[in-house]
Amino acid sequence: MFVAAAFVASATWQSPPVGGGALLGRVLTGPRGRLVTASLSSAVITGLAVHLVLAPR
Repeated sequence: MFVAAAFVASATWQSPPVGGGALLGRVLTGPRGRLVTASLSSAVITGLAVHLVLAPR
């Protein structure tokens, strides 16, 4: 009985993160998600490059 209860408890708290991760993965791999992540990564890289150039030496 204890093993079954431990299994159910473990499955219960792990289900929301797994479902959320699957949903997030589906959203991020769609055309709009890829565009958004590419734009954000480009903005971060550009910001870091500008910071590197303008940083006092």
